[in-house]
Amino acid sequence: MGSIVVANSNPDYAKRIASVLHSSGLYVGGIYTSGAQLIHFANQHYHGGVAVCSVKLRDMSAVGLPRTVGPAFDFLFLVRPQLAGMLGQLESASLLLPIRRMDLISTVNMFLNLADPTPPAIKKKIESGNYDEKKILMQAKNLLMGRNNLTEPQAHRLIQKKSMDTGRKMAETAMIILNG
Repeated sequence: MGSIVVANSNPDYAKRIASVLHSSGLYVGGIYTSGAQLIHFANQHYHGGVAVCSVKLRDMSAVGLPRTVGPAFDFLFLVRPQLAGMLGQLESASLLLPIRRMDLISTVNMFLNLADPTPPAIKKKIESGNYDEKKILMQAKNLLMGRNNLTEPQAHRLIQKKSMDTGRKMAETAMIILNG
């Protein structure tokens, strides 16, 4: 399982986010207020994980961090409504503030599940061929678009990228997203 890190310029808010994740059984490996701290953490935890991050950190804009940190970490940006116009520019999932607890937990779990081996029930369904690939892909894209503020091309690219990263079929990745 990958590491979870929370980065927010407000340390109290970062602690509250970590507390929500911890209360759902998820372990948060670090709480940071700067991009430099997050980069250092990511460099030490090469096995990857999930970064729950505000768009602005104390020392930098966090928008470019996914490219700086690299593909091992998935980013979930927490975005203020005033900055909603920038959602189309983000190359990562996002949640608009105020965030719903279940949306936060579901999205972090989704990213962690995508990094883990495919669950047996999904493997069995894939092997049986008893599913409509286009329907599954569309359902996963709709979930990502609705919950994580991605456009249709961004949702498709996320599914495609995670499929390539893990060597899975896109339909298999979509099923994991829907079950996460």
